[in-house]
Amino acid sequence: MKTQLVTLISRKRSWPFIAILLLLFTGLPSGKYIFSDSVNSRREIRTHQSRPTIGTRGLGLSRAFISNADDATSPLWNPAGLASLDRGNLIYDFSQGAFSLAYPLNPIGTFGVNILDFNASDRFLVSHISNPIGTFEYGYNQALFSYAKRFGPVQLGASTGYSRAPYSNSLWAPNYDVGAQMTLSPYAIVGMQLRDISGVSIENKNGTVLQTFDPQFTVGTTLIPHQFVRWHTCFNATQPSFGTSFEIVAGPLSANVGSHFSFGTGTPAQSWSLGVSFKQWGKQTYYTFLSEDNLKYKHLLSIGLTFGETQQAPNKFKTEKLEPATSDVTPQTPDKHISKSTKKKSIQIAKKHNISIELMLAMIYVESKFNPVAVSKTGAGGLMQLVPATAREYGLKVPRYSNKLKPNFDRKVDERFDADKNLNSGLVYFNYLLEKYINNLTLALGAYNVGPSKVRIRGPLVGRGKKYAQMVLNRRDLYKSDTKLLETDLKRLEIILSK
Repeated sequence: MKTQLVTLISRKRSWPFIAILLLLFTGLPSGKYIFSDSVNSRREIRTHQSRPTIGTRGLGLSRAFISNADDATSPLWNPAGLASLDRGNLIYDFSQGAFSLAYPLNPIGTFGVNILDFNASDRFLVSHISNPIGTFEYGYNQALFSYAKRFGPVQLGASTGYSRAPYSNSLWAPNYDVGAQMTLSPYAIVGMQLRDISGVSIENKNGTVLQTFDPQFTVGTTLIPHQFVRWHTCFNATQPSFGTSFEIVAGPLSANVGSHFSFGTGTPAQSWSLGVSFKQWGKQTYYTFLSEDNLKYKHLLSIGLTFGETQQAPNKFKTEKLEPATSDVTPQTPDKHISKSTKKKSIQIAKKHNISIELMLAMIYVESKFNPVAVSKTGAGGLMQLVPATAREYGLKVPRYSNKLKPNFDRKVDERFDADKNLNSGLVYFNYLLEKYINNLTLALGAYNVGPSKVRIRGPLVGRGKKYAQMVLNRRDLYKSDTKLLETDLKRLEIILSK
């Protein structure tokens, strides 16, 4: 069993780090004994099994992690889940010695590396009876390299790597996995994984088969009846089993309880699990209590980090826009009371970015009060209050400041203070967030304010982000009910854009 979540590299230094990991990965197969377990060499040779189930979070969800895999350990359950990441992620599972790393490189896609059974012994830190954290399948070494990419509501992913059996004379054998996830609506996601596509036969130096991993086909669903509630299920069609888990999410804290049923053993077997996770400040902690009769150690623990700058889609000033499902961001015909003199840049920009005029003005009002040279205490600047990193990501020229609170207001030097460019870049970024959050306007607004790394794709929205979203929506509604105010602020924006 093993787990998920890792992250922390500066954007400039990410390539050397990834290169080192790739070298490590390619070198693993040649080391026939580097993770070998001499104790396990005395075990009875067993064939026709499944690759061991690994991952603190996935096991805590009773293995119902097919449709909701979304971190560096995703390839262990469904490689398509890597496409959910917009920042680097690093996870180390103490219970299984599983090291997982993933990093998105837009527009190429997200890459991941997983090295399993990394522990030097069968216990974490201390091999003592009082240490509750131990290994469950010591000796089943794996090294996986994965890739995933998002195509609208669909995520596709694949993994390839090597596995070995828990015998000192075991060689490495290649394995191949594929997976997919599809968001049907803000309330339903489905996923599937085909694992060990052609089967895996692990041999020793003499050609004797030590272990065979049979292909597996698993499907899963995630239903979200309420912003705080998630119901996850999975079904393994090859080796009949069913897992289900209910998860309660409240801000950075989530808790779940579930059960797993196996039907392919002749006698139905059941286990249950309890999981808790905490995500805050770019760090994650996962704990699971797993109740299975054949396990000596029932406690699983892993930690993770997120790192690097947020990777947005590189759709700078694209002309073809996502058609939002909600009328809050569907282009609207300007009110007949708006004078023709204002039907210029402001109206054109709103139509270009497929956003209602009322919502566009509301965001500008809450962000900067129509001040094109506004600077926040966090260093965000301009009409749409873009931080330097996001502005550069969307094609604006921004100097590297020693003190970001004292920028150069020359719009030729810092293009955030060019009102036209700032507004266009801000709306492209917002459209990216709207697509990322499945057309959920409230979540997209919250992520615009506090950053997408702090807002889950399916919520809930809490704290400062929630307050910001409500302020924008209140102002938008005010524009809808007060045409004079709408016309006044449109004129203000038109004057700013015409300078």
